[in-house]
Amino acid sequence: MKPTLYLDFDSTIVNSERAFCEVYNQEYKDYEGFVPAKEEHAGDWVFRHACPLIHEYCADPVAEVRRIFGKETFFDHLEFYEGAHETIQSLKDHYEIVICTSASPENGSKKVLWIEQHMPFVDEIIILVNKSNNGVGKGRVHMLEPGAVFVDDHPANLRSTEAERKILFTYNNRITDYNRGWEGESVSSWMDLRALLKW
Repeated sequence: MKPTLYLDFDSTIVNSERAFCEVYNQEYKDYEGFVPAKEEHAGDWVFRHACPLIHEYCADPVAEVRRIFGKETFFDHLEFYEGAHETIQSLKDHYEIVICTSASPENGSKKVLWIEQHMPFVDEIIILVNKSNNGVGKGRVHMLEPGAVFVDDHPANLRSTEAERKILFTYNNRITDYNRGWEGESVSSWMDLRALLKW
């Protein structure tokens, strides 16, 4: 029996920050004070630095962030990180592939459909609808199988599970408000991850 490889989705397999910034740029370009958002400025999950007009013009910035994450145009802009798709396909020979991702009620079903369309080869999709809006909560999925590996961009998620091996994904070594303080294994690209997990 193959060991299980649990993979986070947003900011691990796909560049969610870039897609979010693209939608923000489309929707806020005519607002006073608009500066195009760049993914490298997205250091927190509510995009306080990259998309400041959300916090300036919206009475409920969290609801606005959730709205953008749930838009069809967000999923239209969503792209794999370089090497992600190919690496996941190749790891399928050695692991059961499980996508384990947090979602909001606004985007959960769209996320499942995107995964099904672009990665039909995954064995299972676990969606945790996180109503607290913090992207943390994967400890409810214990990951107790022998040899289980978990890759996520959020140290709190990694710490919350019993996976045998936990690997932090920091795209291009980007440091964010939420990924600091991890002292375990980490990778900054899918090529690095493939090398770390290769047989």
